[in-house]
Amino acid sequence: MEQSKHRPKPILEGLRPYPIEGRKTLTVKNRQEIYQRLTKPQRELIEKHKKYKMGSFFLEKQYLKAEEWDFHTLNVDENYNQKLKKYHLYCQCGKPVKYQFVLKSKTTNEKIHLGITHFTDHLGVTPAVASEIKKGLNQVDLALDEILWLKDRRYFFPQDLWQKYLIALHKNERLVHPVSVNLVLTQRVWAFFEVDMPIFVADYLAIIQDIRAIDKAFQKGTKKQAIQNFETFKNHFVQQLQPKSVAKKEYLPETKTLFAQFMQLEEEKKAQVWSELQQLMVQNQEKNKGGDSIA
Repeated sequence: MEQSKHRPKPILEGLRPYPIEGRKTLTVKNRQEIYQRLTKPQRELIEKHKKYKMGSFFLEKQYLKAEEWDFHTLNVDENYNQKLKKYHLYCQCGKPVKYQFVLKSKTTNEKIHLGITHFTDHLGVTPAVASEIKKGLNQVDLALDEILWLKDRRYFFPQDLWQKYLIALHKNERLVHPVSVNLVLTQRVWAFFEVDMPIFVADYLAIIQDIRAIDKAFQKGTKKQAIQNFETFKNHFVQQLQPKSVAKKEYLPETKTLFAQFMQLEEEKKAQVWSELQQLMVQNQEKNKGGDSIA
């Protein structure tokens, strides 16, 4: 009994319920209704992911490898409605379309805008490939249905999970041999955080997996001396995720770590490091002067 009292709490204890049973398929009408209720930044996020997923689809299938054209982007008219004759995008031929494929010439950089029919005609692909491309479009919609379904059921960005993830990353920084973290996942989740959108179930589970891996390594691994508290780490970590942080000239955690290590050196070694740094600066200045004279 005494041991159970002192047993540490599970790292994921206290998380709010989040549906992990997978994506839900929406009708076209449902999809449009939910989309209309999104804020402008939330819509932009959805559009960005549609373009990314479709671009990845074309790269994977290499439909344009032997063609003079590259796949540039995919524009989507979420308000496309044949009954109301409400259109915003058009094929090169003038026909209104929901999906507008933008191709860019490899030689002239010219761009052409095509609907799915003229797109496949332009490539001269077989009916089977044309059907595969249409299925690819449907798969993109189905993948994003999960986010819209979650939003419709009043799920928001999982702040509680994000906080536990940041705490885990802070622990990871203290490990001599840190766990490898998927930074692409972190960037993607941060984009959803910025517009307060629920995240993909797969991403939710991937974050949990990272948290558990870090927690396990932290319990067994060798730790560095704590250099900064959690709030300082969190602020600098968030700044790294934001492009504007570069303009603010904030010191990143790595810089603070190096500076702290420098301050722990003996005075004689500090002087040696400083002398070497000054020599390096002089050498760089001389190189720059040499480059200017050549120009």
